Amino acid sequence: MKILVILASYNGEKYIKEQVDSILSQVGVDVNVKIFDDVSSDKTLQVLEVFKNDIRVEIKKNSIGSGSAANNFLNAIQTINEELINEYDLVAFADQDDIWLPEKLKTAGTMLTKQGSSLYCSNLILWDEKSNEKSIINKSFSQKKYDYLFEGGSAGCTYVFTNEFCLGLKKVLVATNYTQWKNFSHDWFVYFYARATGYKVSIDSNAFILYRIHSDNVHGQLNKNSLYAIKERLKLIKQGWYFKQIKGFNKFTRPGSVENRIYHLYSKNYLSRLYVLLRYNFELIRSSKKFIQFFIISLLPIRINK
Repeated sequence: MKILVILASYNGEKYIKEQVDSILSQVGVDVNVKIFDDVSSDKTLQVLEVFKNDIRVEIKKNSIGSGSAANNFLNAIQTINEELINEYDLVAFADQDDIWLPEKLKTAGTMLTKQGSSLYCSNLILWDEKSNEKSIINKSFSQKKYDYLFEGGSAGCTYVFTNEFCLGLKKVLVATNYTQWKNFSHDWFVYFYARATGYKVSIDSNAFILYRIHSDNVHGQLNKNSLYAIKERLKLIKQGWYFKQIKGFNKFTRPGSVENRIYHLYSKNYLSRLYVLLRYNFELIRSSKKFIQFFIISLLPIRINK
């Protein structure tokens, strides 16, 4: 099985070699890595020089910074031509500072084939570098009818998908102005695209990524159950984070559809939002515990910064 790994890098000199080594050490698959560097100002590119004679690794230097890892990943999909995508069976995303366990890609490929799925995602091992503590981030709850309207499948670094899915995603991205989408999440967008267009998604209860949390990993810090993480998540939500995401995603729902109606009512006012929560309840979020949290925060006072 031939797999293309897209790695988004930016100022990752401290960790990137270890991550690339772990990707190249995947067992049972033929892997190639395309690194898209987002105008790093540190020694990332110098560190990557160690791979200059490895035909499995290609490094592309973006001429202009994309503004975020999410943009960098999806810009990469648009940059890679269809002929090259078709040379691979599967495509995967990789962050620059994690470590992959050796059977990640083989397991993903096997599950996709056995279950006839187009997108694979999984649990992760949260690894706090400072304390060296490890814990599981559980994403493998059963999928619900409308979960994709309010959450992604998992962290994007767990995503592995078929070449056919990649080509479909590529076409959608061409017509999507995600660079102007505030707090845009490629994790959520890819999962939304899959579910909204009828692709089958497999979520693995196993974990094959050491998801490294360190002082420079702002997004990763939000996955911890710390007071800081809770406060930061609440701050985003009280600033209208869900409404801003709905504004972007609603463009992909069909007028008059249930999905369109859910988004409309959730965004309309307090009472209509309460109706959505009571009417669709556990169909909106995979985890029962997370739905209860979602229910509570959905009824908090919201201020939206224009």
